[in-house]
Amino acid sequence: MPSLAMLFQSHLDSGLAGDRLRQQMLADFPDLKPASLTVDAAENADEDRPLTLSYGDTMIALMSVPAAVGDDLQEIAEHSRLWPESTPVPASYDAHTIVTVLRPGKSSTSYQDAIADAVLLSKVIASAIAVSDSIVAVYFGSANHVIVPELFRDLTIETLPDPILPAWVALNVAPRTDGVMTGHTRGLDMLRLMDIEIVESPETAEETFARLANISIYQLQSGPVIGDGHSLGTTDDAELFALHAPSALDPDKTVLQLTFAAGDEQPVAATAVEPQSKKRGWFRRK
Repeated sequence: MPSLAMLFQSHLDSGLAGDRLRQQMLADFPDLKPASLTVDAAENADEDRPLTLSYGDTMIALMSVPAAVGDDLQEIAEHSRLWPESTPVPASYDAHTIVTVLRPGKSSTSYQDAIADAVLLSKVIASAIAVSDSIVAVYFGSANHVIVPELFRDLTIETLPDPILPAWVALNVAPRTDGVMTGHTRGLDMLRLMDIEIVESPETAEETFARLANISIYQLQSGPVIGDGHSLGTTDDAELFALHAPSALDPDKTVLQLTFAAGDEQPVAATAVEPQSKKRGWFRRK
């Protein structure tokens, strides 16, 4: 999965051009090397091709499309932590730009490279927000959430070079109808790490959220080092294990499924959850 996001726009903006974007990126992020950040002028001469820049061995591509994606922005924003409830959601948008960071000729990417690509992607988006007033939302498909543009820009400038966990990864907790707490992440796979699911948690919403966040941060710092069946410590009543198991939400995806085993119990992967909306019914801000 490449490092990718979308900019939802009120309209296509011809001002979002390579030279302006490069200039803004260098102004926003002094750690960027000017000689390494170039606009691919020959490629960009063709209006049907995406706008492309290069930074070292990576390629930055921006493909603008004069149409909405089709997803309900209001619905996504309602379940996005970085879209404050006090911020109005645009009633509509008429264009979008796909922003991607790629490593041409490289068949596989390490988690270190994937994090570096996400950092570069975030810099591109933050500077694009400064260049163009057309951007009404930043959408990370891997996390399936949207972010207020000005908030994303501020967060990027304040947080980098540290990983921007809340922007890249959605941390979701919610009780089932029987009151049992659940939690899951979405977006770690863009960083070549395993998403986390807790199908049944004996902990509170706050504790479950903190556990998701801490294990996400641990993976960002240490990489994919949590093995199948590894113990992640104990609570007052149980030992916590991580299993490499099919996702309870997407069986085609393997996740770190956290399970609490009491006493001499052997950890067993959960295989079913309550029926959920196919699109994003399990997303909660709690």
